[in-house]
Amino acid sequence: MTGRYRDAETIAAEVSASPRPPLAQSVLSKWRNAILGTLLVISGLVAVFVTILARQTDNYTLAAAAASLSLVIALLMLIFIVPRLAKSARLEVTRLDLPIEITSGGAIFLLILGVVGFAAWNTGNNLLFLVFSLLVSTLFVGGAAARGSLRDLIVSARFPDHIFAADPAPVIVTLRNAKRLLPSFSILVAARGPSESAEPKRKRRFARFSKRPLAYFTYVPHHAAAEQRVKQVFPKRGHVLITGFELSTLFPFGFFRFRRRLRARDVDIVVYPRPEPIGDELHLLPTFAGRLVSSRRGIGQDLFSLRDYQPQDDLRHIDWKATARSRQLTVREFTAEDERRTTIILDTTEPEGADAEKFNYRFERGVVQAASLLKHFVDERAEVRLMLGADLGPYGTGVNHLYTCLRRLAVVKAQKKKSETEVTSVADVDLRQNVLNEDYAIMLTAAAPGSIPAQIWRASFVIHI
Repeated sequence: MTGRYRDAETIAAEVSASPRPPLAQSVLSKWRNAILGTLLVISGLVAVFVTILARQTDNYTLAAAAASLSLVIALLMLIFIVPRLAKSARLEVTRLDLPIEITSGGAIFLLILGVVGFAAWNTGNNLLFLVFSLLVSTLFVGGAAARGSLRDLIVSARFPDHIFAADPAPVIVTLRNAKRLLPSFSILVAARGPSESAEPKRKRRFARFSKRPLAYFTYVPHHAAAEQRVKQVFPKRGHVLITGFELSTLFPFGFFRFRRRLRARDVDIVVYPRPEPIGDELHLLPTFAGRLVSSRRGIGQDLFSLRDYQPQDDLRHIDWKATARSRQLTVREFTAEDERRTTIILDTTEPEGADAEKFNYRFERGVVQAASLLKHFVDERAEVRLMLGADLGPYGTGVNHLYTCLRRLAVVKAQKKKSETEVTSVADVDLRQNVLNEDYAIMLTAAAPGSIPAQIWRASFVIHI
């Protein structure tokens, strides 16, 4: 779904999160790796000490066996322990959010640089010193070129007014090069915002920001601008706060990724839940376009009956065909039209004893169903309102009212029942007073079927999420 565009200095970003493994499995895996690593280290130290003692006692057979064992242990550590430590170290370095990141090619380059430098120092060979100097100068030239490419760049973005979860949102990213002479090469633009990680602060003290790539610009001339139209997908509903941009480049050699952060005006983007087509069972719900014909006389459009003319009747209501047949003035009577309104109710209370993960999934499904019902009735031109827990919104029609309701659904959160005597569910007094007296109500709840009061079953259509 798209909308008109508005200017901004930043666009939204999200961090995709993979589902967490079960707690028991993750703890077992963690302790298994720690125990394995500790045993290998202790075994290696023991093998080294045995080798030293065997050589001191002139037991060369034992020394050779212990040395071979230490080599095997070192090989096992290289296979099973070092990759995990390297991955963990790289993750920690990434969390530090440093302005420079070493790539795989850069690590190989630094290794070659260290080997050449060590060889030149030990041998004193002038050719090796020359090669070492060339490699070091390559580092300085690459760093200067990358820093120059990132200087004097201005980023802007335009995004639609209304963004829906899991729906590609068209975003226009513009990169302007304000340098007088030098162009910019290989610029990656990413959005930065606060991290939504649920880990304790002591574990995520370096992971305060999340970032997501937006657009890649191969070449931007001096005193010129480049523009890209990209599609961004926000997987979850809710608030997305963006605080700035990050520019990075691998230019010129790809050994290091240099970064530059740009502060921008904070932008809070609201991602709506995406309405879905309602199921076949919900097509039986009323689709009245705001009014319903009643069984009493009124000034509506549908014919109710025919009767003899009376002096106070409007001449426009005379049925001339019926008059010609009966040879008496006959007038038409019409039915009255009653206002037909629908209330969509989403129960935000978490049932007692419910599994938190399962309830969150069901609650999100309920939010999507509520959004789908709202769109359904708005498309049918019916007056509809949204009730979230005890928060009752006004009636309305049209697209603007739909967006207002979707904005409320985008930020709604489930509530826990604090005590047995506290009433927070849709079965409370406020619901009975505000909703059950209306013409029609549709309630979405995660409560057990047997816990719904009878008066709610009689007065509303209950959907268990």
